[in-house]
This record gives sequence, structure tokens and C-alpha cells, in this order.
Amino acid sequence: MNRNKLLVKNTIIYAVGNFGSKFLTFLLLPFYTYYLSTGDYGYFDLITTTVTLLIPIITFQITDGLYRFLLDSKNDNDISRVVSNSFFITLTNLFFFNVIYIIFVQFKSFQYEYLILSQINFNIISAFWAQISRGIRKNAEYSISGIVGTIIVLSLNIIFIIVFHFGVASLILSNIISCIGVIIYLEFRLKICKYIRYSLYDKKLKKELLLFSIPLIPNLVSWWFMNVSDRYFINLYKGIEANGIYAVSNKFPAILIMVNAIFSLAWQESAISEYKSKDRNKFYSNMFNILMIIEFTSVIVLLPLTKFAIKYAVNDKFHEAALYIPFLYVATILNAFSSFYGTGYLSTKDTKGAFYTSSIGGIVNVIFNIILIPVIGIQGASISTMISFFVMWILRIFQTKKYFTIYINKIKLLSLSLISALYIFFYYNNNIMVEIFLLIISFIIFLVYNKNLVSKTIKYLTNKLIFVKKDVV
Repeated sequence: MNRNKLLVKNTIIYAVGNFGSKFLTFLLLPFYTYYLSTGDYGYFDLITTTVTLLIPIITFQITDGLYRFLLDSKNDNDISRVVSNSFFITLTNLFFFNVIYIIFVQFKSFQYEYLILSQINFNIISAFWAQISRGIRKNAEYSISGIVGTIIVLSLNIIFIIVFHFGVASLILSNIISCIGVIIYLEFRLKICKYIRYSLYDKKLKKELLLFSIPLIPNLVSWWFMNVSDRYFINLYKGIEANGIYAVSNKFPAILIMVNAIFSLAWQESAISEYKSKDRNKFYSNMFNILMIIEFTSVIVLLPLTKFAIKYAVNDKFHEAALYIPFLYVATILNAFSSFYGTGYLSTKDTKGAFYTSSIGGIVNVIFNIILIPVIGIQGASISTMISFFVMWILRIFQTKKYFTIYINKIKLLSLSLISALYIFFYYNNNIMVEIFLLIISFIIFLVYNKNLVSKTIKYLTNKLIFVKKDVV
């Protein structure tokens, strides 16, 4: 299959399983902000933040090694060797973590400690099963598992919050049951357990997996510092309620993060497959410039839409969240750029570069959080995140030149940056007529800059529709 078509196909598959389902989560934001206090929402956000930090440390981020090595597997025996040895590492680490955790909570108890432990365990196992489905190129099953998980978590959230009044526990329980649902679905469809065999224990392969994955731990911890450590500094300097406000602010950039995650999942496979091709630089450059345009124009559209969403879809007690969203949108753009360049580390199996660049970005974020949050409050966290991702992207531009060269369309980068800056400036204007005008212009800007993509999409959908009609006739 043509590489562009394969990338589009995989993007569509991941979009079906991720964007549609995750978008439902965003639509439930009014529900969460109505039934949960700012303190409750802030506490749950801290739980999620902590779990996100712990998982790569507990697992040695072996899921990335699992996925990368599965892509190189030639047959079922190769798949079984990779899956089995990755599973042994994961299971051993989980055992030791559970023992340490249980001992720890005997001396330092906190709310929902055993529910949180269950959430960590099932999150890790479900992520392991999901990554196997990707690695053996069962992308459709991977996406459907995402839909299954989301339907379960959203349904149970509503039941547990409204009917049983479980509060924060509702969100944790829903997540646990959703992970179990994902595991059951993938096992039923793919029979993953058949790949796990103790007889295939391979010390050499285990070492290779660890050498690939372990350097990604500080990389992901650094990403955590840039993405979510802000919550801890806000909680330290401004309190748990301020953290709840900031958590809602992050729900809006989460829309764009979903899109980025979908593209990243598809791009990883294409980038790794095409890494040794002769026109690699041209292919990578073309994909990056398309991504760049989509990122900026999407933010230009989202900025005016966000003002209306905050006013009419979010409870009044969370309206302050609107102030911190623009810089988080910019941070999301820079995050996407950094991730795109970061694929080079996976392609070459040289993950040490990811560690260096992410570590520097994480340090920058912590420094600016300490400097800015006490002075300008929550806004300091959003600006710190933006600066840290910018630093990491610039570092990766220079560091990845030994792998590939991406030629950025500087004219479009400059023009879109200026337009975005103007939209951020007018975002803080509270004139309704100005907001409506900017919203209309934003759609025009999106269509102008993405005319080729829009044209091809319309043509593709039209052809599909004609094909379906012919089949019906």
C-alpha cells in the first residue's frame, strides 16, 4: 500500500477509536463541573497526575520496547518471544511495586489508597494488551478497544455519580472497570495469552528490551514534569481549588492533544517503516509541514470557540479557567512538534536523545513554575509549560539532524505564528461582536491554509459515497 494511503488509513482507524470516544469525555465536562466541587475535581486530577508519573517508572516503559520490537517480528515465534519477555519484566515489576505500596500505606494513609493501587495495576495491564494489538498491526482491534473502554467509563461515571453519589471514587472505579473491559475485549479478539510462554524466556532479548525502554523513563518523567507537574506547584502555592480550575483549563487543549495522539500513533508506524527509504527527508518534511498548518489553524478556530464553550457549557465556579487556555493551546502545538521529531529516536532504537532533550525541558518547566506561579498565579503554570515545550522542540531540531533533516516552511510558520498571536490578543477581549467576527474569520483561515487537504478529503468522501450507492443499487 502507498505510504501516504497507509498513514491516512491508520490515522482514520485510530481516530475512530480515540477521537470520537474521547470527544464524548469532553462533552461530559459540564456534567463533571456541575456534580463535583473544584476541590474534588482537583483531587482526582492529582490522582491521575500521580498515576501518570508512576506507570513508566513501575514498568520501565517496557510497552514502548514491546511495540518497537514487535514491528520487527517476522513470525508468531518472534512475536511470542517479544511478548513473553516483556510480560515477565512487567509482572516482576508489578509484584515488587504492590509489596512496596502496601507497606507504604500502612504508615501513610490517604483517600482511596487501594482503589488507586487497583487503578495502577489494571491501567498497566490494559496498556500492555493494547500495545500488543498495535505491535502486531491489529489497529482496528486497538481502536475498538478504545471505544469499549470509553463507553464503559462514561456510562459508569454517570451511574456512580448521580445514582450512588460516590464522588471522586466514581471516577476511579469507572477507570478500573473500563481497563478490565479493554483486557477482556482484546483477549477475546486476539487471544493474546497464547503468546505468553515461560519456555521462551530469553536473557539477551530481555536485556535488549530494557536497554531500549529504560532511557525512555526519564524522557516520560520529563514529559510528566512539563505536562502535569504544574498541578503540584499550583496546589503548593495556590491550593487544591486552584488546581481544580487549572484542570478544567487543560480539558480544552485536550481536544487538540487527542488529535495529536491519533496522528502520533499512525505516524510512529509510518516513520519507522520509511526510515530507511531514500526520500525519507522529503517525506518527513512534507508530513511535518502539514502537521504544522493543521496545528496552528486548529488553535485559531478553537480560541473563539473556547470563549463560547466556557460561557455556556461550564459551571460558573470554573469560569476563571478561560484565562489560562490560550498559552496551553500554544504549548500543545509545541508538544506536537517535539513528538514528531522524537519519532526519530524510536526509528533508530537510539532512545538516549529522548532522555536528554526531555530532561532539559522538564528542568526548564520546574524552574519557571517556581519563578512564575508565586508571582502571577495559575497563569505562570501555563506559560511555564509553553516555554519548556518550545525549548525541547528547538533542542530536538538540532539533535535529530544526525537521523534526518526536516525542511520547515518558514513563511507559513511565521504567518501562522503572527495570526495566532493576534487571536490570543483578541481572546481577552469580552466584546461579543468581536468574538463572532473572529470565529467566522478563523474558519476562512482554516480553509485557505488547508485547501488541499480539505479538497482531497471531500473528494475521498465523495468517492466513497458513490461507491456505497453503487453497491446498494
